Amino acid sequence: MHKLMILTTAMLLALFAGCATTPASLKDHDGIVHAPLTGPENELVVMVFSSTDCPIANAMAPDIERANLETTEAGGRFYLVHARPELTAERTRRHASDYKLTMPVIVDRDHELVEELDATITPEAFVLRMRGDGTYDIVYQGSVNNLYGSVGNRRTNVTEHHLRDAVRSAASGEKIEMAKRTPFGCYIQRD
Repeated sequence: MHKLMILTTAMLLALFAGCATTPASLKDHDGIVHAPLTGPENELVVMVFSSTDCPIANAMAPDIERANLETTEAGGRFYLVHARPELTAERTRRHASDYKLTMPVIVDRDHELVEELDATITPEAFVLRMRGDGTYDIVYQGSVNNLYGSVGNRRTNVTEHHLRDAVRSAASGEKIEMAKRTPFGCYIQRD
């Protein structure tokens, strides 16, 4: 009986510890605090994990910006998330300027969002629908577009805009045709 109580207590502590690590708020490179994993019921939140030095992510920057504009026009929020703790605000600000990216840019220094969403690649997109109770559903996860069919296999032109299609479907309440697509890019280095 005593061992069962210890085991139950340990399991509850692990469960509550996991809840406590859900990222409540992170600052963008301008010092503005954002809570990307909370929001009113049915709000769309899009996050694209990126890297300042990933050539595949940088090649997709124009399509990422178009997805940002479509998301905000539909009433949603859009974030570019850098998963490199050593990046400075100056570096991310310059990168956003160089690639004409206008969305809030967050540096996920402690990999809170990386762990929460299990992001592995840059660029990797997530479209979330908020439930309104502090939870969310991932309605799309994967590639931004089909510029790369695999690493090192770049097309001349993009013919499929996976993220933008997912945003349009989610915003209109339609089912997303393929809710999960394999992203190709640079691996997120985890500790």
